[in-house]
Amino acid sequence: MTWNYDALHKAPHTYFDAVDAKDVEAIVAHFAADATLTIQTANVTHTGKDEIRRMFTDFTEASVSIRHEMRNVVVEVDKGKVSTEQGYIGELKDGTKNDMHNCNFFDFNEAGEFQRVIIWMAGTSPLV
Repeated sequence: MTWNYDALHKAPHTYFDAVDAKDVEAIVAHFAADATLTIQTANVTHTGKDEIRRMFTDFTEASVSIRHEMRNVVVEVDKGKVSTEQGYIGELKDGTKNDMHNCNFFDFNEAGEFQRVIIWMAGTSPLV
């Protein structure tokens, strides 16, 4: 596959839309079967769709509300990479309210799926 700008630029938007909608299957559909998702600031890596699904299931079930505000997107078409800067505003069922500044780094495989995602969060991660 030759990556194109539009597809790479769109993928993080549809991913965050799925996260905000708490649609775990739509979230996981973005990932390759053997993908890794690393929450760098929590020193945690989830490997494969099953682990990623479990993490997002736990997060969405623990959340009252989730909203991401995209601020910047950088696309490297020739390398199949996208970096995003976004705000995460959310409330957990335990009463915790988050208003965080985060960055994500997406590496795409040849099929256009997320092969590797690295998340940097300003503050304590609600993802585990």
